This record gives sequence, C-alpha cells and structure tokens, in this order.
Amino acid sequence: MIRLAVRSLRYRAGGFVAAFVAMILGAAIVMACGGLMETGIRMSVPPQHLTDADIVVAGDQSYEVLQQGYTAILPERVRIDAGLVDTIAALPGVREASGHVFDAPAPQSTIDAVRVMAAPGTSVEQLRKRIDAALPNGAVTMTGDQRGLAERPQAKVSSDLLISLAGVFGAAAILVSLFGVSSMLALSVQQRHRELALLRAIGSTPRQVRKLIIGETAILAAIASAFAVPIGRGLGEFIFQRLVDADMVSDGIEFHLGWIPATVAFALAMLAAVGGALIAGRRAANVRPTKALADAGQPDRRSLSIGRIFLGLSLLAVGGALAIVTMTVLSGQFASSTGMPAAIVCAIGLATLSPLLTRPLAALLQWPIRALAGQPGRLAMINARTGIDATAAVVAPIILLSGVAAGLLYMQSTEQNAVQQEMLADFSKVDAMITATDAVDAGLVEQISTLPGVAGASEYVLSTGFVELPSNDSYRWDSWILRGLTPDGIEAVMPVTITDGTLDDLHGPTVALNTRQAGELGVHVGDTMTLRMGDNTVLDVKIVTLYTADDDNDTLVLPADVLAAHTTSGRVNMLLVAGDGTTSIEHMIAEIEEATSGEGELSVSNREALFASFSDAQGPQSVASYTIVAMIVAYTAISVINALASSTTARRREFALQRLTGFTRAQVLRMLAAEALLVATIGVLLGTLSAFVTTVTFSLGRANTAYPAGSPLVYVAVVTVAVLLTLLATLIPGVWGTRQRPIDAADIG
Repeated sequence: MIRLAVRSLRYRAGGFVAAFVAMILGAAIVMACGGLMETGIRMSVPPQHLTDADIVVAGDQSYEVLQQGYTAILPERVRIDAGLVDTIAALPGVREASGHVFDAPAPQSTIDAVRVMAAPGTSVEQLRKRIDAALPNGAVTMTGDQRGLAERPQAKVSSDLLISLAGVFGAAAILVSLFGVSSMLALSVQQRHRELALLRAIGSTPRQVRKLIIGETAILAAIASAFAVPIGRGLGEFIFQRLVDADMVSDGIEFHLGWIPATVAFALAMLAAVGGALIAGRRAANVRPTKALADAGQPDRRSLSIGRIFLGLSLLAVGGALAIVTMTVLSGQFASSTGMPAAIVCAIGLATLSPLLTRPLAALLQWPIRALAGQPGRLAMINARTGIDATAAVVAPIILLSGVAAGLLYMQSTEQNAVQQEMLADFSKVDAMITATDAVDAGLVEQISTLPGVAGASEYVLSTGFVELPSNDSYRWDSWILRGLTPDGIEAVMPVTITDGTLDDLHGPTVALNTRQAGELGVHVGDTMTLRMGDNTVLDVKIVTLYTADDDNDTLVLPADVLAAHTTSGRVNMLLVAGDGTTSIEHMIAEIEEATSGEGELSVSNREALFASFSDAQGPQSVASYTIVAMIVAYTAISVINALASSTTARRREFALQRLTGFTRAQVLRMLAAEALLVATIGVLLGTLSAFVTTVTFSLGRANTAYPAGSPLVYVAVVTVAVLLTLLATLIPGVWGTRQRPIDAADIG
C-alpha cells in the first residue's frame, strides 16, 4: 500500500495540492513562532564594546519572586560594586580585569560590568566557575553571545516578551493549522470516496485502505515540512524585524531558528496530517464494499457522530471558560493571554459543529436565496440540503476566518484603546510637560509653580518594582508601577483624592497608594512595606497617604528623588505642569519658556504633544501585533480558498451533466454563486456569533465596558473579504470547470 500511496501522489498530484499548501503554511507559521521563542530563550546578544573579553561580570537583571516559581526581569540597570574588579583580578587564571560603565553616570563606588581576560592556558569554563564562587549575590558571569547583555540589560525584558508572544500566537497558530489541515484532508478523502470504494470492492481490506490514506498523508506532510523550513525562517525573521522596528524587542538580539522549532513543526505537521487522515479515512475503510460502490456517487447523508458532537461542545466549553476567565480572573493588562485563545477555540468549536448548525440555517435562508437567484437558486438550495456535509465542510473555514479575524482584530483595537485611555486618565490634569536632556534642577518646580496661570507642578519619574512585604499571593507575581512625584504638586497634576494621611509627609522612604490596593494588602497609614526596586535594591517605605484615583492599575507613589535614585539614569528629567484655567495653555507655556530660558536644554510642550508622542510610540507596536494577527488570518483565508476551490473543482462532472440536461453555462455559474452566498452567509453568521461573545467578554475584562473599541468598518471589511473570497474561490474554478464541452467533461462516450 505504501508503493500505491507513492504512485497515487505521483499521478494524482493535483488532488492533493490544497492539503499540501495547508500543511506547508501551517508548519511554516508554527516554525516562525518557534523561532521567536528560541530567540527569546537563547537571548544571543553579541557584545560591541567587550568583544575581546573572555568573561563579563555584570548585575543580575533577574528577580526570583518568592513562593511563586516566577522569574521577573528588572527594568533598571543593576549595578555592581566597583571593588569586584580587584577581587576578580586577584583570582588565579585572570590576566586582566577592568571596570566599565555604559549608562553614565553610575552611583559612587559602582560600575556596570567587569571585563575579564583569561591568562594563557586557562580554561574559560574553569575560570568562570572560580569567579562565580567569589561573586556576591546580585552579580553574574556571562560568556559567548550573552556578554552583550552587560551592555544592553534591557534585552532581558525582550526575552520575556518574545517567549510570551511566541507562546500565545504559536498556540493560536497550532490550533488553526491543526483544524485547517484536518479539514482539508477530510474534504480530500470525501472527494475520493468513489476511488476508495472501488479499492474496497476489488478486495482491499479496511486496514489496507487506512494504510494507503495514512501513507499518502505522511509522505505529503514530510515533503510539506521540508518546503516549510525556508518559508518559516523567512517569516520568523520578518516578524522579528517588525518587533525590533517597533522597539518591542531590543536591537542587537540575534534571531535564531534551530533544529528544535523545525522538529516541533515537523512533528505537529505529521500529527495533524496523520490524525486528520485517521479520522477522515475511518468510514471509507470500514464501509462494506457493495455499499461503498452504491453510495460513491450519492451525497453523504450520515448523521453527525457522537464523538464529533462531544468534541465540538468540549471546545465551546473550553472557549467559554477562557472567556469567563478573561472577564473575571485575568482581567486588565493580562486579558489578551486568555482572550485571544478563547476567540480561536470558540470559532473552531462552532466549525466542528458546522454540519449540525448548517442544516437549520440553510432552511432559514432558502427563501432569500431563491428570490435572488431564481431557478439556479432553487437548485443551489437542493444541492446544499441534500449534500449538507459537503456544504458544512466549506462553511467551517469561513466560520474560522470571520470569527478569528473579527475577534482578534477587535481585541487588538480594544487593547490599544484601553492603553490610551489609561494614559489619558493618568495625565488628565496635565497641561504641559518639561523635558531635559540632563537632570532637572529641583528648585525649578517651585519656580514654575508660582508662574501666572499655573496651578501646580511636579517632578515625574517612572519605573516598576515589586512588593515583597506584606505578602499577598495575588500581587507577588506581578510588578507594580512606581511613580515618582513632588509631594506639593501631586494633587495638581494627578487625578487623586486623599482619603487618609497627608501628602506633606511624602518625603524620604515613604509611599502613597490606592485605598483599594491597601485594603487588599491589609495595610494602613503608618505601616511599613518592603519594596524590591527596579535596580534590585530592597527599600523599606512607610505608608503616609491613601488615595482614590481613576487609575485602577497597581501603582505606588514615591517621592521623585527617592525613586530617581533607583533608576538607570539616576535623575529626574521630566516635569509635569497643570494650569489653573485663568489663562490659555499657549500663554502659560510661553511664560514657562521665558522663565526657563537660562536653564540649559529644556523642551516645553503641551498635553497634545505628550499624547501624540505616546501614540507615535504605540503605532509601531500595533503594527507588529497586527502583523502576527494578519499572519494567522491569512492562513485561515488560504484554507477557505483551498476548501472552496477543491470542492468546486471536484464537481466538474456534475456541472457537465447539468448542462447536458438543459442548463446553460450561465445558469450553472449562477447556481454556484447562490451556493457561495449561502455558504458565506452561514459562515459569517456563526463566525460573528463567536467573535461577539469573545470580544464582549474581552472588553469587559480589559476596559470594563461591553462595547469593544474599533471602527464598524473593521467588521464590514471582514464580512466583505469573507464573501468575496467565497465567491471568487467558487466561481473561478467553476468558470474553469465549465470551459469544456459538456459531453467531454461528463466522460460520456
């Protein structure tokens, strides 16, 4: 049977093209996501300044979150003691050790890295172990391409982003490709029912037929996986470069796609192909030979199997559970981690149940289809209802296309809008900002606060950190936003209302936090919290103020000078200014520019410029995210084209017989157009149902509103693309299939 499988592929290659294309693209997408994950895990950052160093010693940017088994990446550069240079230089096997600072200025007695040269004849690995034994906590050794992390510590943040991004989108791609490949194989086997029936009739056993189908599929999957390697690499590099261009990934990281992602993609391609072949070929192999021949030319009227109903309902249950988790548990900035899989799983669940759902919807739509297309429309409805499984087979990918496209696109727009709204809430009272290339003079805040039209001003510093004490499982695994502000200007520039304590006490190691968060942590004014700052410093702070704010993020407010000391730059370089409404913003900015004309390189801009700069920064990130979404949607669209084109091409003999009985070529094409409209309408309706449920729950979890953000034109575009693809993928093969004389196409001598 294997030899027969090879000959079948050789002489009937055209019948396997659709499944072959689906396998190539599915494996390529999985391979590209695997490459992104491998890049994040390897974190290869070749050095630029320390190229001659055998070993580099730098601060450990990783932070182990206790009791959670979670490693976070610290956002600020972790410095090391300058005395380590002498300690390392004194070790046996060290030829030279020198200290380096890349992000100047460094605090006194600290450096960014130590460059270590091994003495001749000394093993680098042995020397590394020797240095590791002499290092204190908070310092690590680096060799090879990881040495560049000492120069670009922010690349460690890119590692987490690449791994999580590849994981989320890779899982989505795997689900879509598994379903796409399985669907195409099922359709291919269904179209070969006559051929397989003949094999059974001439004496082939069910085992031999199954072996033939699995052999064909396995060979096809192996060849497709080989073709997918260069496509997957190119696709992975393209997506990676988009992420770099969007500043989502640090420049200097090298893209890697080794044998592991390729092997995983190959294994998944084989699993999807062989699994789909087993399911699709089960009935063809087990049916009695006489019945197989009798049914070969008839529409498939089987009832939906219990197993498929169970699978479809299970997928819908999983998708529903993910949607509920998105709305309740992993809400806020984490909503995408479960919201996007929910959209895909729900769409696949409805597509799995498409034979069950297509029948009643086809009955409802028969009257408008007949009214639009007349007699060809009536025949189209008869075809659809008698061959309901064939109709459902081409409805399924359209459900997936419309459900996944609308769901993911509206989730992306909702996420982007939520981030923008959070920023608007944070800076709703800010009318102007002052930025400096160097540190801003602390006395400048008081000077600006006294200008006409100014309600107040504050220094502004932003970082992230962790709450170590008090311990609370719901907060320990995630970072907190740390804002550094001037106590006297907080109420002027930030939308807060003090509920307990006073901002006058916010000096030195002190903190103010939201009343809700204080209640969840079980702390009050006067209590002490232990923070892990962004530079890995442990800081005990006293709670002096509780407030309420529109910003519901996990935020801690510290004095600007205290927070600035724990950032990479170590200084304040931004001031926020709020107007009192007695003068125009333009006049206030002119007053500020005149007052600061002798203060060095300062830039004064209005709030619109602040928001515009934020939108400009968000733009490339959105493009990068939409690129990955577009990749999955494009694969789904190709699956739609494959399914429809393959299904239509297989009906050439049917079209010829219709023309021999009196139908014109135009009437046959009108019938196909009516079938395409029916299929597109059913697919879009079910896809819309999936997208509606998942996007509403996502919007509730991410933005606390049932109305997802995004233009209605997005939905119009999705529907238009789905309908056009369906029509074109049906009519183009239809035109091609009816170009011959009917008697030639019908194989009637």
